[in-house]
Amino acid sequence: MQKDTKTIISEAFLVLLSQKPFDKITIKDIVEECNINRNTFYYYYSDIYDLLEEIFKKELCVMIDDYKKGGSWVEGFIKMLNVCFTHKRIINNICSSRSYDYFENYMYKSCSSIMVDIVSYHAKDMEVPAEDIEFIASFYEYAMVGILSDWFRTGMRETPANLAGQLWLVIDGIKFSLRRSEKRARANR
Repeated sequence: MQKDTKTIISEAFLVLLSQKPFDKITIKDIVEECNINRNTFYYYYSDIYDLLEEIFKKELCVMIDDYKKGGSWVEGFIKMLNVCFTHKRIINNICSSRSYDYFENYMYKSCSSIMVDIVSYHAKDMEVPAEDIEFIASFYEYAMVGILSDWFRTGMRETPANLAGQLWLVIDGIKFSLRRSEKRARANR
C-alpha cells in the first residue's frame, strides 16, 4: 500500500527532527528528505508549525479517543508519556529550539479541554458551579503542563510510569476540590 503525501511529509519531518533542533529545519530540508517540491508541501501545510501541530493533534487524538471510548484517562496519559519517551530525541530537539514556546502553548491549549472533560466527568453527579469546574480544570491544566514541561526540559530522566504515578497522587485532589465546591455551593443557597 502506498503512503499518502501527508504521511510521507510527516515521516520525513520526524526523521529530520530526530537529527537536529526544530528551528534548524527548513522547508527545503523537508522537501528534499521526502523528494517532493515546495508547492506540494505548501498544498498541505502553511508552514512548519502547521505540520508540527498536525503531528501533535494526531498523537493527542489517540489518547482522547481511548478516553472517550471508556478507557481510563490515566492509561491514555501513560500512553502519551510513553510516546514522548520513545521519541525522546525529537522532544529534546523541540525543547532545545527557540520555538519551544510554541510547543508549550500547544500543550496548554490541548490540556485545557482534556482537564475540563476530566473535571466535568468527576463532577457529573455533583452540584458544582460551572465556574468552579473551569477554575479547578485550569488549576490542574497549569500544574500538568508545568510538570510536563519540566520533564521535557530536563531530558525525561524519570520513567513515564513513575511520572504518571506521581501525577496520580495530586490528580486525586480534583475530587476533593469538587466536594469542597459542592459543599460551598449548598451553603450559599
